[in-house]
Amino acid sequence: MVSQKVKILNPSGLNLGSATTLSNSVLKYQSAVQFTYEANDVKGVANMKSILNILAAEVNQGQVTEISCTGDDEEEALKSVLDAVNSGIGELV
Repeated sequence: MVSQKVKILNPSGLNLGSATTLSNSVLKYQSAVQFTYEANDVKGVANMKSILNILAAEVNQGQVTEISCTGDDEEEALKSVLDAVNSGIGELV
């Protein structure tokens, strides 16, 4: 397992467009990809291959999440997610 904390930079947080982009960025990997979140004093774990799981997390700009990947291609999967998040997930940051 590999993991890394990352701050969500894009202005609208994880909305439908960014959730779709994130989900699509990891679907090609065999590894399980998830992130931890806290919303309304509730902590949880979201499957990043599920757009609905990402949306349900209600992650806003500036929140820090920890992304973790487990599987044969975990390093590549983590790099793909980090690249997407650090580039603003399709939004100008």
